[in-house]
Amino acid sequence: MSDTARHAWLSPGFGDVVTARIADGDLEVEFANGDLVRVPLRTFGITGSDLQVSVDPEEALSVRVFGGAGEAREISWTQLRSASDPAFAQEMRKQDADESRRLGLRLRALREDRELSQRDLAKLVGMPAPQLSKIESGAFDLRVSTVQTLLRTMGATLADITGPEALEVSRKELRSRATRAGVPGEVTDRLIAGSPRGLLMDVLARGFDWTKDQLIAGVPHTQLVPSPVRFRAVRRGELERSPLVNLAYRVCLIVGEHASLATYRGVPSEPAQLRKDALDTDGYVSLASLLAWSWNSGLPVLPLHGRGAFAASAWTIGEISSIVLKETREPAVFWLFDLAHELGHIARGHLEGGGLVDVESLQLHPAEAALDEREANEFALQLLLPRYDELLAAVRAETRDNYLRFKGAVAMVAKRAQVSPGVLGMVAAYEMTDVGQGKDRWGSASNLARPEGLGRVIVQEQARAHLTTAGLSEADAVLIDSVVLSLTEHAE
Repeated sequence: MSDTARHAWLSPGFGDVVTARIADGDLEVEFANGDLVRVPLRTFGITGSDLQVSVDPEEALSVRVFGGAGEAREISWTQLRSASDPAFAQEMRKQDADESRRLGLRLRALREDRELSQRDLAKLVGMPAPQLSKIESGAFDLRVSTVQTLLRTMGATLADITGPEALEVSRKELRSRATRAGVPGEVTDRLIAGSPRGLLMDVLARGFDWTKDQLIAGVPHTQLVPSPVRFRAVRRGELERSPLVNLAYRVCLIVGEHASLATYRGVPSEPAQLRKDALDTDGYVSLASLLAWSWNSGLPVLPLHGRGAFAASAWTIGEISSIVLKETREPAVFWLFDLAHELGHIARGHLEGGGLVDVESLQLHPAEAALDEREANEFALQLLLPRYDELLAAVRAETRDNYLRFKGAVAMVAKRAQVSPGVLGMVAAYEMTDVGQGKDRWGSASNLARPEGLGRVIVQEQARAHLTTAGLSEADAVLIDSVVLSLTEHAE
């Protein structure tokens, strides 16, 4: 069957009846595209004399043949075309088979979402399991009564397999396919919980740049994002095709296109100027104060759920720059350093009209670090801990090589320098490897960081204060609510 023939069936007027008449026992019909079709009336089981014909006055998609007694027989345009065009008739049989297959898939998806096995449902309706298997695969001609029996047994109606809520793959199977494509179960669970049943495929397709056909066919293949992206990691692997990178790009795109953002002012090139602008009322640069500065400067900072793939990223899409934070550690000081680091990438011009993805969490002196990573780290350190080398030297002097004095030394130096004790403790724990054991330093650093709160909570509070899903498409609203704004935890 040629594509030309198939496209002809989709052309304007192919199914629109213009005129109809009866001549020598044949029904002669002219269509709006100029085709003249002539089919013997007996093809439709119509015989007799004194027959009259008229075109359906409402939609012109069928004709009505009237007998002498006044009874009417309606013949649709698809019947007329099938009777006169074997290729079209074959296409209709194919479409019928496709519809039967889709109906079977929807019945299967409904059964799986009801958590019924094929054997259990077959037993409930008194049907052999192999027959139900054929129905679900589309290899069995369905009677309306059979469909109704299956639906009634599952507590469903015809709308569940024909309406907008109908799915051709169950939620359970969609979760499995998304997981095999690399999406963390926690993320899929959030999207499932936030999506009306019939919207789930649209949400998954939108978030990860998949198609619904790919989801129906099996495990989708993640494409590269349509923007230049550079990855910063010692070992990159297949990170370019991580669906979480696509998700980060998508949420930045949605927010940039639809959110009411302040006019973007850019990031000061000097960390001292940014520090001056971002101080809180106590004279510190805190996570909350740096977030407030970012949002008020037209630079959205978006928390993203989902373990793995990367810790933070910065994007320029069109004229909008955005930052995505995905730190797995809870203390706010780690989120603060990640944010300062990404601001450093923007201030130093590292994005180059695309995205820059930092794969690892905070590493002050990572092995094989690129120049732009060292520059972003230096920017972050000078922003959060001006003259940090002097501060570390002061902590060492107060510690006197005794790890038991580490916490008190950090707190004293931080107060004197008016910097965050949590951030100073974190940096000192990284740098002063000769003072006690790692667990001792990090135990003290964690205690110093605890009063500064939980990073994700603070970042989401700021995002909620500046973002609304009003005006978004339903799928986009689910994405933003589920993986950016939601604080609710879902078990993986």
